[in-house]
Amino acid sequence: MAGILAGALANLANVSVTGVTSYAVDETPDALARAQLPALVIMPELGGESPGLEPSGFSAGDGKLAVRVTHLLLIVPVTGGIGLRGALVDLADYIDLYVDAMAADPLLDGALATALRFSMRAGVVRYGGVDYHGAAFTHTWTLHVD
Repeated sequence: MAGILAGALANLANVSVTGVTSYAVDETPDALARAQLPALVIMPELGGESPGLEPSGFSAGDGKLAVRVTHLLLIVPVTGGIGLRGALVDLADYIDLYVDAMAADPLLDGALATALRFSMRAGVVRYGGVDYHGAAFTHTWTLHVD
């Protein structure tokens, strides 16, 4: 049985966004081939501009853990030749689909104590040593702690 954080991460990976391949933490490739794009990956590392997976608070009295998780949407490599204007229309469409998917399941199938919140930064996103046109969604979660 998965723990509270592992279960929430698995549920995030299972959220379906039309036309996008979503990778679970343990299945995320170190690098992505063009055939694997567009893709959603959960950032495994801490630090930098996107915090990755970052515990941001624990409250033993009320049994809650606040966590920030970054979910990257990678559309196409910047060197793919379509340029920012070419990527922007597709990127906007995928962002809308992502937002719709998160709004349809704001508790990640019951894994969260309160509805998720996230901020978004769109533009050039670096993953696996490659720059992509994409977006970084930084989620703020509140998890139940038993």
